[in-house]
Formats: sequence, C-alpha cells, structure tokens
Amino acid sequence: MTLNNTMSDYNQPEYLDDTDPEKNWDFYRQDHGGMVTNHNGMADKLFQNDDLYRSMKGDWKRASTNKSGNIVVTTGREDGKFYIKREQQNTEAIKQAVKNYRHAAELGIPDPLAPIGDDGKLSFKWMDLPNVIAIRISDQYFDGIPWSALKNDRTLKAQFYRVVETEYPEYVCYPGGKLPIPVAVPYPTKKGEKKYFKGN
Repeated sequence: MTLNNTMSDYNQPEYLDDTDPEKNWDFYRQDHGGMVTNHNGMADKLFQNDDLYRSMKGDWKRASTNKSGNIVVTTGREDGKFYIKREQQNTEAIKQAVKNYRHAAELGIPDPLAPIGDDGKLSFKWMDLPNVIAIRISDQYFDGIPWSALKNDRTLKAQFYRVVETEYPEYVCYPGGKLPIPVAVPYPTKKGEKKYFKGN
C-alpha cells in the first residue's frame, strides 16, 4: 500500500520546476577570522546600528584586572592587528619576598611548607615566578604551552627551570640561586632564533 503524498517527490528536479534554488550569499556570514572584518554579511545587517559592533571594526582597546588586582590585561586592535598586553603590578614585592626567602634559606632556616627532597628531608622552594613572566617564558620558548602543563613533563620542566635560572635569577628561591636540576637538558630555543645549544 502506498500513500499518495504530493510532497513525496521533493527531491526530484521536476518538483522545483527544473530550476535550482538560488542562494543569496550576502546573507551568509562570510567573515574569515572573527567578528571584526569588512565582509560579515548577515552580521553587518543585524548589527548595522550597534555602536559597539561598529567601533570594533576600527582600532580599539580594553583593559581589565584579575580578581586580586595584580595583573592588568589590555586587549585591543591596532592597525588591523589584535594584541594582548599583560602587566603585573606586584613584581617588586615578589622580588623582595624571594630575596628574603633565599637569605633565610642560606642561613639554614627551614621552610615548613617546602617540598620534601629525595633524602626525605625538607628542601627549599625552587622559585616564585610572577604569572606574567611565566606566560612570557611559555610564549617565547614553548609555543604558548602553560607552566601548569610543562611541569608534567620532566624534560620541559627542566628546560623551564634553566630559563628561569639564566634569565630571571631574581625569582629563584633556592639557596645560592642555583637550582638543583636533576636532568641535563639543552637550553630551549627562543621563538625566531636559530636552533643551537647553549653551554651549561
């Protein structure tokens, strides 16, 4: 038994009178790379009277702070290029805290919150790095992989420590400023540099 349904042949060309439907591509969103381009199609139609949308098509800038108020992140667009700029407000306080910690460690004062070493005794904290500098190192040397992920890999963690020890010694808490890195690793290559190995 077959049902006589007039809509059953909608896939056949005759149903459309031998003409394919035409699409108006102007109403499709054709932006390649986000909301802030000149070829947005439907987005332009929907937001043509929206001040925020129109302002984002040109140069713009927005700044905000994290919950503790220590880091100011500025995002924006200038000359058609997006940028992110991070500034940490408490780096001097962290440097002073690291200096005091290292001095106390060199005097032999134990840190009850320090990690336990291989010998089963209390060790000392290795570093106290500001978040912005950790992000900078990740971007420059590790293609943006964050420290929270790098520290799960023994080699990458050791390379990160070598960068901190060499370029940011003021944030090394360990007595003497020399970290006891257990793995001999090559110094990582900075983004844009030729690959070569720095000596120990």
